[in-house]
Amino acid sequence: MRICFLASRRGTNLASVIKHIELGILRGCEVALLVTNRPGCGAEKVAEESGIEVLQMPHLGLTVAEYEERLVKELDARGIDLVVAAGWDWMIGRRMREAYRWRLMAIHPSLHPSFIKPLSLAEEVHRDVLRSGVKVTGCTVYYVERNIDTGPIILQRPVPVLESDYRLYRSDPDAAVKRLSERVLLHEHLLLPKAIQLHADGLVRIVELYGRSIALVDADEEWEKKWNERQQKYIEVVRTRVGEREVIAVWP
Repeated sequence: MRICFLASRRGTNLASVIKHIELGILRGCEVALLVTNRPGCGAEKVAEESGIEVLQMPHLGLTVAEYEERLVKELDARGIDLVVAAGWDWMIGRRMREAYRWRLMAIHPSLHPSFIKPLSLAEEVHRDVLRSGVKVTGCTVYYVERNIDTGPIILQRPVPVLESDYRLYRSDPDAAVKRLSERVLLHEHLLLPKAIQLHADGLVRIVELYGRSIALVDADEEWEKKWNERQQKYIEVVRTRVGEREVIAVWP
C-alpha cells in the first residue's frame, strides 16, 4: 500500500510511521510521497532523510479546488492508495474527499468530538483542554469526511490530564501546554501506525447509523496480540530516546 503524507509542520507522526515500517511493525506499506504546503518544514527534512519523494505545493494564491485538482493528478500519477494528513494546516476540499473517499485519514490531538476547531494547531487544542478542567484528553485517528477535522473515527486513545498539569498551568501556562502536548504526541505515534495497518489489512469498514457514517474495526484478539507484540519494538526505541521513566508514565 503506497501512502502519501500531507504535512505542514514537524513531521513527527511521519517519522513514527517510517520507523514502524523500518522495524517491520507496519507491514505491507510504504511511504511513497510527502506533500507539503510549507516548503522547508520539519516534515520535509524527515522525508528527505528517509529517501522519500517530497512534493512542495504552496497553497497561497490558489483556491481549494485549483489546488486539489493538481494534487489529485499528482497522487494518481504515483499510484497512491492512502493519504494521511498529519499536521496539515490547510483545508481538505470536495475533490480530495471524493477522489480518496475512505482512503483519506487524519489524526487530531483530542478525543473527538471534543476540542475541535477549524484548522487549529495542536498547541491551541491542548491549551483549550487545560482551560476546560477536563480529566481526560487523548488523540483520534479518523477518515476525513465533511472537512479536515471530522469524519468516522477509526481509533482513539485516552490520555489523562494530571493534577500536576493544572498546577503547572497556573504558574506557567506555556510550559503546561508543552508538557501535555508532548505526552499526547507519544500516544499519537502509537495510534496512527495501528490505524494504517488496520486499513491496509482491510479491517475497517464504514456503515451508516442514524444518518451518520461510522467506522467499525473488525480486528480480533489474535490480531491485537500480534500487533502489540510487534509494536513493543518501537516502544523500546522510544524508551532509549526519552528515558524509561517518561515512557512508563504515559504508557501503562
